[in-house]
Amino acid sequence: MAGKILVRGARQLLTLQGPKESRRGAVLNALDIIHDGAVLLQEGRVLTMGPSRRVENLAVSRDAREINAAGRVVMPGFVDSRARILVPRPVPFPTEDAAGDVEFRRALKELTALPSRSLAARAQSVLAGMSRHGTTTVSAATIPAVERSANLKMLRVFASLHGRPLDVIPTFYGAPFVPPEFAGDQAAYVESLCKEQIPVIARRNLARFVEVNCGVFQQELAQRYLEIARNLGLLMRVHAGASPWAARLAVALNAASVTVEDIAHEEIASLAKSRTIALLSPAFRSERSAGDSSPARALIDAGAAVALASSFGLERGATYNMQMVMSLACSEMGMSPAEAISAATINGAYAVGCGDQCGSLEPGKRADLLVLNVQDYREVAHPFGVNHVHMVVKNGAIVYQEGEVAGCSGR
Repeated sequence: MAGKILVRGARQLLTLQGPKESRRGAVLNALDIIHDGAVLLQEGRVLTMGPSRRVENLAVSRDAREINAAGRVVMPGFVDSRARILVPRPVPFPTEDAAGDVEFRRALKELTALPSRSLAARAQSVLAGMSRHGTTTVSAATIPAVERSANLKMLRVFASLHGRPLDVIPTFYGAPFVPPEFAGDQAAYVESLCKEQIPVIARRNLARFVEVNCGVFQQELAQRYLEIARNLGLLMRVHAGASPWAARLAVALNAASVTVEDIAHEEIASLAKSRTIALLSPAFRSERSAGDSSPARALIDAGAAVALASSFGLERGATYNMQMVMSLACSEMGMSPAEAISAATINGAYAVGCGDQCGSLEPGKRADLLVLNVQDYREVAHPFGVNHVHMVVKNGAIVYQEGEVAGCSGR
């Protein structure tokens, strides 16, 4: 169990304290910054935070191990609300139809055929990379597999990796496309998932979420898949794809999130009145032309809650570096650095059902935080693809610390 740690001297301590719900509208810009701040961690949780002088002088701080943030920015760890930690190597992203891409399907089959130990080793390397770039919680989606045994194996691997060192929140993405074995019969495939796989997954508590691709499946089938999962106690996620009705379905079923690229005005209005969070994946390499606009500003201005996700390994998700995702959100989607930080932390946490546990630095929450090599939080969003992480603390324990480069001195 982690002991007591005092992180002090932060030039900016971003606590993101606020309402006990996902942030939207102007509140997305409210980071609750404490200048020359300190945060006291005890037994894996946040005990208190405030100006360094006050927190240092508390009696409870006297025997704490000190970490001098040395003028850096300290903030909550990133919550990547949609990613895949099992990916084929090399990643043969399908060019058009995933179900019909022979190379893609061969790579998936080879991957799912690996023993659990090999799958865990591959996933662990991805989790380590995520951790070095500041992610402390990730929602991990399964890769497509028709066989129930392969899906159960992947979910058991996720369970074995939880807390090593990231919190891994499992999503059964059983319906990304219709496999060739069920070509021309969507209904039969969905029925097999609903009768043969989802009940077993729910009974064994192997997943928290199920996800469906509404760009592929007919509305009534997508709805049946989600409702069966909901009735068995699983939470729901929707990938909109090119569907014109996906967001409305997500809202109607009270889904936790819907991943969107393009969205109609009436669907934006529907999301703004709901608790469903719109997931944005700036690093997702879609077929949209470069000049096409993102719905991010329209969603935020309408009052919808938005979160940022890497979508790494999903479709054409190209990176697990959430700092790069934030840079793209600011440069390509018109989000402010503060909005991007809120969307990559507290709203990401609510999108994966753990907003009461992580995503902000508040008393009682998990001690998940980053010490960054910047003096102002706005610097995080501007350099493209740079890793600013100096230190990662997960559940009150240091899990990553930047090392020195031979021949260089200073930061």
